[in-house]
Amino acid sequence: MNLETSQIEERIDEVRNEYLRRLSGGNGDLLRQVERYVTAHEGKMLRPRMLLAAAATLGEEHFHSRRTLLLATAVEMLHNASLLHDDVIDHDDTRRGQPSVNARWSIPVAVLVGDYFLAQVMRILEEVNEQGVSQRMYETVEAMVESELLQQEVTASLKHSSTYLKIIDGKTARLFATAAALGNPACEEYGLHFGRLFQLRDDIADGEANEYTADLIAQEEAILATIKPALEIHNIK
Repeated sequence: MNLETSQIEERIDEVRNEYLRRLSGGNGDLLRQVERYVTAHEGKMLRPRMLLAAAATLGEEHFHSRRTLLLATAVEMLHNASLLHDDVIDHDDTRRGQPSVNARWSIPVAVLVGDYFLAQVMRILEEVNEQGVSQRMYETVEAMVESELLQQEVTASLKHSSTYLKIIDGKTARLFATAAALGNPACEEYGLHFGRLFQLRDDIADGEANEYTADLIAQEEAILATIKPALEIHNIK
């Protein structure tokens, strides 16, 4: 399938609508207020874009399937749940240029809404009803939590580049790899290295770079330059 950028954008609109539809059934004014606030300040939706681009490599039918729509929605929900929890862990008062949920409401509200998002992910996985998909998502959540705990353990002194990379893999790259693999298992490696590079550049932007960052960026750029032409994925920016 020759993928046009407009096709990705149309499908992203469908993902956004599915996302909002699933959240609209929540009970309680507070939950609805926070949900509206989070979705009003959404990011670039890179993870569902990754999944959609990977799915397109398997053909138009796969790209437009209900399964692909649901899984793209699930990875975005998981990502936003992790952001809510990350802002609590890191004591961040802003997110995407706006007050974070924990700053605007409270830490308990941010944690509970993040948990609610995770519950919606579980509902989607039940609807998709594929053991391999559920297992992959559960393992991704485990990796995200384990890497955050590792970061808490070694923040004062990252003694080796492998530790730094392990944290990056769990916190960010693993979810990109999962998104790519859910679209097309052959794209998993691409998603992993894209996610690594994304987090490394983000560390620089946030002033969190260390002595290993520049070398790892060069390494990941070289790997992606080798993988990308083979998979013909050209529409993830």
